[in-house]
Amino acid sequence: MKRNRILLIEENMILAETLRELLILSGFENIKILPNGNGIEAVLEAFEPDLILMAVMLQDEQDGIEIAKKVRSISCTPIIFISALNDKETVERVKEVKPEAFILKPFCKETLMITIEIILNNHYSRINFHQELASQIENSIFYIRDRGWLKKINVHEIDFIKTEGNYTKIIVKDREFTLRCSTKDLLSNLPIGIFLRVHKCYIINLKNVDAINCKELKIGNHHIPIGKNHYSEIQSHITKINS
Repeated sequence: MKRNRILLIEENMILAETLRELLILSGFENIKILPNGNGIEAVLEAFEPDLILMAVMLQDEQDGIEIAKKVRSISCTPIIFISALNDKETVERVKEVKPEAFILKPFCKETLMITIEIILNNHYSRINFHQELASQIENSIFYIRDRGWLKKINVHEIDFIKTEGNYTKIIVKDREFTLRCSTKDLLSNLPIGIFLRVHKCYIINLKNVDAINCKELKIGNHHIPIGKNHYSEIQSHITKINS
């Protein structure tokens, strides 16, 4: 997955070549240099950069900020601005683009490389997360043994999971399954971001919560207690769902 393709947009060819040499010395070899943003759409499609290093000032109709806006409209590629400008107007315009970083000139090699490494690591982590989530959603059916049968369960229909001693109970609408396994093992087979622990004995499906207060929540006819250390986390997730 890690290709480390870097697109460098800088009109000063001496500076661009200096940056290119620094990147090569640091182990980055797939580097493309552009003097401006002309044809940026075609470049993004053909080169597929993992990171864009971009000057703010460019001798073109569009400066780096305008080009970055265009990039944002068609790609989630991380952007790092490199500029000697730090006036309020420039900073406010940069903030509109929400770049991953803004490096002020002059800077040292270490600052640039550490920033690039961190941003690429975060970028790949997000990609891996979404790929894993997509895979889990695609494979949201699993089977559990119940009285001699392997019965199909759609994980999105699970209302909650309850721990009782060495057993784990799965409540699926009007059915209940009892497994001799830990909730940790069970959670490894469930989609990320849907199930949340609300009590030492309960894990709930956030999408099936009907009502909630500071002490308990309701899913259908079930009243599920909320641990005192879990309420604020539940609230934050519910806010995200409703937003």
